Parts: sequence; C-alpha cells; structure tokens
Amino acid sequence: MSFILGQIITGVRDVYSLRYSELASSTIVVFDHLITLDDEIELVWKSSWSIGKMLFIINRYYTLASVIANNRVLFGPALSTDVSLHFFRWQGWTGLFAAMIAEIILQMRLYALYFLDKKVLRMMVAAFIATSATSAAIMGVVLSKITVAVVPLPVIGPFCAPVKVPDYFYTFWIPILSFETLLCFMAITKGIQTFRTSGPLFRQGRQLVGILIRDSIVYFFVMFATYLTCLLVWVLGTRDMLEIPIGFSVAMSCVLGNRVILNVRAANRDIAELESKMAGSKHHTTDPLDGASTWKQVISKQSQRIRISSRPVVDRMEEGEVLQDDHIDTLTDIEMEQLRTMRADTPTDSHQGFIVI
Repeated sequence: MSFILGQIITGVRDVYSLRYSELASSTIVVFDHLITLDDEIELVWKSSWSIGKMLFIINRYYTLASVIANNRVLFGPALSTDVSLHFFRWQGWTGLFAAMIAEIILQMRLYALYFLDKKVLRMMVAAFIATSATSAAIMGVVLSKITVAVVPLPVIGPFCAPVKVPDYFYTFWIPILSFETLLCFMAITKGIQTFRTSGPLFRQGRQLVGILIRDSIVYFFVMFATYLTCLLVWVLGTRDMLEIPIGFSVAMSCVLGNRVILNVRAANRDIAELESKMAGSKHHTTDPLDGASTWKQVISKQSQRIRISSRPVVDRMEEGEVLQDDHIDTLTDIEMEQLRTMRADTPTDSHQGFIVI
C-alpha cells in the first residue's frame, strides 16, 4: 500500500513539475516577444525580405505557436492515447527544429565574421548536416518505439505518459553539443584575431564585429548549459521528466537566435545614421562603393588589401612596390564606414553572393 501511495505521489509531483516548467519556459518566450516587439517592427517588418527576415519570423512565431499548443495540452483536458502519441512526436521534432533554425542563424553570422570565406562555409555546413542528421536519426528511432499509457492520478485526473523510452535517448543531445562547441571555437578564434589586429579596419569596425562575436559566445554558453541540462535530466531523471527540459531548449533557442538578428540590425541602423550625419557634415560625393557593388565584393576588396598589407615591408620593397607613408592598408572614411555596416538587409544584387542577414 505504501509503495502504491509513493508511486502516486511521485506521479503527481512529476506532472506538476512538467506543467510549471512548461509555464516558465513559455513565460520566457512571451516576455521576450513583448519587450522586443518595437525592435521587431522597426528592424524586421519594415525591412525588405531576406533570408534573415524569413528565419526570424519562423523562429519567432513557430516557437510561439508551439508554446500555445504545449500549454493547451498540459493544462487542458486529457487527450486520447493516439493524439498524445502524435503530440509527443511533434514535441520531439520541434526541439530539433528550433535548435537547427538557431544554428543556421549563427552560422550566417560567423560566415560574415570570416569575410564570406567559402572554405569556412563548407566546413560549417558539412558539420551541421552531419550533426543534425545524427540527432534526427536518434530522434526518429526513439519516437518510433515510444508508446503512450494513460495514468489515472488523484486531483489531476487521467494523464498520458510516454513509455518504452530507450535508454540511449540522451545521445540525441551529443551531436548538437558538439556542433555548438565548434561554432563557439570559431567565434572565439575570430575574436582573438580581430582584437589583436592593429590595422585601421579592425580599429574602426570593432563595434559591429564585437556584437557578432559577443552574441555568438553568449549564445553558446547559454545553449551549452541548456542542452547539457537536458542531457543530464534524460540520463538521471524518470521517463515522466523527459518533456521538462524540451520547453527550455526551444525557448532559449528562439530568444537567443532572435536577439542575434535584432542586435546586429540595431547596430547596422546606428551605423547607417552615423554615415548619414557624416555625409551631411562633410558634404561627401557619391559613395564609390554603392551601386553595382555587393557586400560580397566589398568584403573581397578589403580582404585583399589586408592580405597585401600584412606582408613584410621588406618583401614588398624587393618586389618594387611603392610604399606611401600611410601604407596601403589605410582606408578612406567612406570605405571604412561602408565596410563597417555588414548590411542586415538584402543587397540589391543578392544573386551575386550570399546574403548576410
């Protein structure tokens, strides 16, 4: 009798823990939506359509829809076993989908940090596909084996719980953690290279580059802690606790992924305003980098200058290169401000290169 009573108490406690954790993660998502709504309208909805805008909308509103659905199921009347089984499967795939969307956003930012380097892009995409496919395979196998049992509980009533969950389900998080570690290493490496460089490119462009690096590193540490917590809960917790960390992983992926986009767009807006003021005060002529030039072409031009200027002065003099007092890596104000923008909006000739969101 005492054993049965203990099982009932444990079941009730787990259900309330699940409900309160889902309510807490939902609060994070809704609160972030409210406090960033003005930035969303100004920086996203008023901008032209781009990959970044589409990712932002999907990441923001699919997560909001999932939050509403989760709370409807957990706090509403009991569902049938078939509906509950479909809900568990949808919830599992939603966790993976949210992580993938946020990782795509971060990869595009790192691609911008590495000056649209195709080798870096290929490496990130290959690692992303490998880790995502591995996690998807684990999720698919596990969800195909899960069944649902209706557990009658006092006060709460009938409650559907997953059963026959494989012991290796926790391995789902390992590929995701591995890929997050790779992205963080790339961001830290680029940050060290950036702030060690003494050339005017990085002295003048640290504001936006710093935001990119900061958001990448902060994103990693928060998400690493979240995913690691998910892994530990799935290893050490009961099967009734499997759903508890999923809500937080989805919420944090949504919030941080959106903040990465909003922060860079806000910085881009501030820099554009500064350019406008400088152009008005100095009466500049037409910007030579506008028109047919895309952001990719600008990056290539400036990267070439950096590579040339980084060669030893002696070698350049031996080749007969004429060196001025200000050296070849000195950029004009117009070039400098144009380079700093790292346009958040879609370029006019977007077909000529990768769109940096």
